[in-house]
Amino acid sequence: MAGFDAFVRAIRGFLRSSDGSASVEVVIWTPLFMFIFFLIADTAIIFSDQAQVLRIVQDANRAMSIGQTDETATEDRIKAAIASISPNAAVDTTVDTSTGIIRTDVVMPISDLEATGMVGAFDNLSVTVTAQHLSEA
Repeated sequence: MAGFDAFVRAIRGFLRSSDGSASVEVVIWTPLFMFIFFLIADTAIIFSDQAQVLRIVQDANRAMSIGQTDETATEDRIKAAIASISPNAAVDTTVDTSTGIIRTDVVMPISDLEATGMVGAFDNLSVTVTAQHLSEA
């Protein structure tokens, strides 16, 4: 009977002990924190890529505004420059002849811009970059 009483005391001591509760909490909360971290990282990378593409579009529009390129060459220049950022981007450059405004729209799927790909909820969305420049030619 003494062995059984020792066993019961050991079980009761185990059930009252809180030594492993921190480990359980870490296991429960870690996936949530990782999801938030990946969401923040993907968002930062998307905004960074958007800023890079905006600068590329502005440079290409500027080249067109001073007469170095035409609409097709401007679109090709932008596509080549952003191929490493967003290979599936759609580029459209137009010139309004009445106002002399050069407008370029770039539409990039978010799936091209995500680094981790962990946040699949945004895969159907796209990022649009638009820049306008007054023609000087």
